[in-house]
Amino acid sequence: MASTGIDEVRAWILRRHPARTTLPLDENLIENRLVDSLSFVELVYAIEGAARVEIDFDTIDLQDFQTLSSIEKAFFTTV
Repeated sequence: MASTGIDEVRAWILRRHPARTTLPLDENLIENRLVDSLSFVELVYAIEGAARVEIDFDTIDLQDFQTLSSIEKAFFTTV
């Protein structure tokens, strides 16, 4: 079974933190330092690749990047 886009993003974050084995959808990525200012741009590129969308850096809303759940809602859910 192919992984979903959000699973790709989760795997990207977990690769950066090998001591972690799980990452709940509601864990705050920024507050828990799983994504910092240096890796934020890389996170955006990982989301773009997984969701096959282009994210405009001029209109980024940090709320969309707080948790895997918010990332999923902003970039992987079709209405």
